[in-house]
Amino acid sequence: MRWIVDRAGWYFSLGRSTRNSSAIDSAEEEKSLHYVFQDPTLEANPRSLISVLGVIPDNIIEIIDTAVQACKAHSEFPIVVLSELRLDLIASRSAPFEFIPTRQHLPLVPAENYGRYVRQRWALIMAKWDISNEIVLSSSIDEFLANQIGADIIQQITCEQSRHAKAGQREY
Repeated sequence: MRWIVDRAGWYFSLGRSTRNSSAIDSAEEEKSLHYVFQDPTLEANPRSLISVLGVIPDNIIEIIDTAVQACKAHSEFPIVVLSELRLDLIASRSAPFEFIPTRQHLPLVPAENYGRYVRQRWALIMAKWDISNEIVLSSSIDEFLANQIGADIIQQITCEQSRHAKAGQREY
């Protein structure tokens, strides 16, 4: 019986690393926790949002690179927002990226809920990065939402948002 247990243990350990995976190298973990700002002078720079919402041009890589370089030349920290999930852009650029999904990404979400979600997501991005300047490379957030769900729903959501703000409730 012991032979069977030993043999099964040997069989199931094939292909596994012999290193103890529960041991965590705290120095390595600490290095990986730096998200964006490691330099206090960089953190003090104003932040510019480069938004590419809606149709993405074919030469988007060159456009984003130029906008990022322009921001850095003016001592601004660039953040890029895309409405298309382009991992090739996200992985190879030096600026952080945010993503706002289109209706195509969330087809089962009702239009009004989608509009509220995008408004809330936009507000969170603006607050998270403390944006001081916006560079719109395609559609503005309002134009993007109008194209995604229609202008009449946008107007309804905007009125609803205004009522919440006047009543002292949380805006989205």
